[in-house]
Formats: sequence, C-alpha cells, structure tokens
Amino acid sequence: MYDASPIRLPAGLSDIFPGNRKNHSPACLKLSALYRLSVRSTQWITISAQKPHDSKFLPDLNQLKGSLFLFDLGYFSHSFLHQLCEIRVWFVCRLKANSVPIITKVVKGVAKRHIGRPLDKNVNLRGMIVEVWGKLNLPGTKSLEVRLIGFRFPLTKQYRWYVTNIPSSMVLAEWIYPIYRLRWQIELFFKSIKSMLHADQITSQNENIVLVTAYSSILASLIANSIIIEYAVVTAKIELKSVTAQRITFVFSLIANDLAKCILKKAFPPKTFIENLTTLLPLLICPNRKHRPTSLEIVAMFDTV
Repeated sequence: MYDASPIRLPAGLSDIFPGNRKNHSPACLKLSALYRLSVRSTQWITISAQKPHDSKFLPDLNQLKGSLFLFDLGYFSHSFLHQLCEIRVWFVCRLKANSVPIITKVVKGVAKRHIGRPLDKNVNLRGMIVEVWGKLNLPGTKSLEVRLIGFRFPLTKQYRWYVTNIPSSMVLAEWIYPIYRLRWQIELFFKSIKSMLHADQITSQNENIVLVTAYSSILASLIANSIIIEYAVVTAKIELKSVTAQRITFVFSLIANDLAKCILKKAFPPKTFIENLTTLLPLLICPNRKHRPTSLEIVAMFDTV
C-alpha cells in the first residue's frame, strides 16, 4: 500500500520545504511510503517538500508485479490503473466521483438494460452490494475494463464505489471493502512515526536537524519492526494478523531506552533487554480485539471460506 503524510515545520523553512497552505502550513515536509503489510514495515520511503503532488514520488512500480496494491483517491487516474494492469499488479481503490464508467457487464444489483450506459445517478441500484464491469476511457480511442463494486452504507443510504482488476474467481465482491480497509495500516504507520516517535515535534529551523529528526524516526520504526516482530512471532507465538504498526511502535517506545543502554553500556546485558521486551509483548494485541475482530483478522478469515 502506498500513501503520503505531511509533517508541519516552523514557517522559517518555507523556502526549503514549501507547504500547500500558506496560512496554515507555510512550511511542511512529506513522508511518502510504500508499506508492505506482510512484514509490517516499509519497503520504500522518501522525504520531500509537501507542495509537489504525491504522484511525482511513486516508487518503481515494477517491484509490485504480482502483488496487491492499495492506494487512495489522491493517486487515482484511468492512466495509472492502466499502467498497473500492464505491469500485472493487482489493485483495489476507490472510484473517483468524476469518473463515469460505461457498464459492459452486470453481475448483480443493476438491470441488464443499463449495459452500454454510464454508471451514474440515472442507474437504479438494488441491494447492499452492486457488482458490474465497466469501461474507463483512456487517452485516444483506447479503454480499460475494470470490475466495479458498490457498497450501500445504511447511515447515508448511498453507494461507495470501488475499482479492482481482481476477478471474482479470486476475490468475492463481499471481500473488496474489508480488503480496502487494510489501507488504514499505513495511516497507523505514519501516526506512530509522528506521535510516538515525535517526528511531528520539530521546532528547529535548521534543515539538517529537520532531516536528522525525520530519518531518525523512520530508522527507529524499522528497528522496532525487525526486533519486536521476530520476538512476538517466534517467542511469544503472537499471530501477526493481530498486530498493527501503531502497536509495534507503542511497545518500542517503552523499550527504546533499554535498547539504547544495551547498545551503549556493557553493564546492561542483552538478556535483560530481551526479558523486558518479552513482558511487553502482550501489549501488541489490541484490547478491543476481544469485542470485535481487527480488519486484518477479518481478511484472514477469507482463507477459511
């Protein structure tokens, strides 16, 4: 999954790190990251000014071949979806409001007489989940056929549409929304870096200090994932589907001082560090898990269907 998150800086850095909003955030840097859920860590990350559009900092997409790629509306375009299909990357994303596909096939929830018509407000929709195939226009006379699933939300009584190139033989329509919700994991990763590792508390107007603080937070996050996940899975037998990026960083924030002592002071043995870490591992599991399954656990249930 890919996303970006801003970090506000002192206004004096606006020439080096220009922000999008001169009144609210004249100086702002942006963390752009490719987060791999299978290892709860970043595969690629970069730091830039906030002003350039997020799409300018995309990693090499060829490394995603055969993977499932989740991203938000900020990166949506017909050309980008076509590019992912050409590379053979599976994707799930939201459908932009101004994107009007032409219905090419009806699976459920729409009368077949609408085939060949735009998927807009004039199409009558039935049921909690609607599934069709539609054609997205590309530059010139080309087009891209994608799978479109609409979920009706009871509170708003409106449909929210999702786009994917994954066929129904691989993923049922009912699974698309829970899968897309996994994108929230990268938001938790950014939140953990900015709050628990204090990357959002930069007060210096020195460019080098700003970059050192940001990269230190990123490095701390990578160390946390490497150490904690290994001991959580191997020693404590904790299932990875129950662990989020935010919980990992929370545990690391409690053990970071011990790790520093272990590295810098010979009097603090590694065995003591491991024992202290082991006592904190139960905190990796969200306390609300007893009342409802996490998004990761819901998706993991699909394997048993």
